[in-house]
Amino acid sequence: MTPNPTSTKTGAQQFQELYTNLKTNFDIKTIWLQITSPIKWEANIAKNVDFINGIIEAAKAYGITIGIYTSGYDWQQITHDWTGPTDTPLWYWNVLGSGPMAETPNNFDDFHIFGPWTAASVKQFGQEEPICGQTVNRDIYTPPLLIKTDSFSSNGTIQIGGYV
Repeated sequence: MTPNPTSTKTGAQQFQELYTNLKTNFDIKTIWLQITSPIKWEANIAKNVDFINGIIEAAKAYGITIGIYTSGYDWQQITHDWTGPTDTPLWYWNVLGSGPMAETPNNFDDFHIFGPWTAASVKQFGQEEPICGQTVNRDIYTPPLLIKTDSFSSNGTIQIGGYV
């Protein structure tokens, strides 16, 4: 979910619009919230924190987990290193620009604790890379942090969430 923090709509309203307009044939367990580009956010840190918290609380009302997609720098600039969202998985990005030459290592060795997170679930290590005629971002994840007992359906398949 890429929110519009300067909209007249609250974070909760934006989440509700997203969720109620989703058309899927599968259960959604997690929605990732993009918290990047500090220039697009309010200068008022308290407003940003309230906005993000509104999204998290609205998601909980629907039984949805919110994951946070951000970087240490973006989180610091937008929330002043807020430690509030303790039950949210982290997907952080660390790239040096666009394309294959701007990748960072496809591991978590560069992760530094920030906000409420002591570990990350996903890392984006490449952006805007051409693969098989498509432009994609490259990510690595740690299954033990993402796969929980309640993630399995009755037939043993894994139910996953996606980046919206």
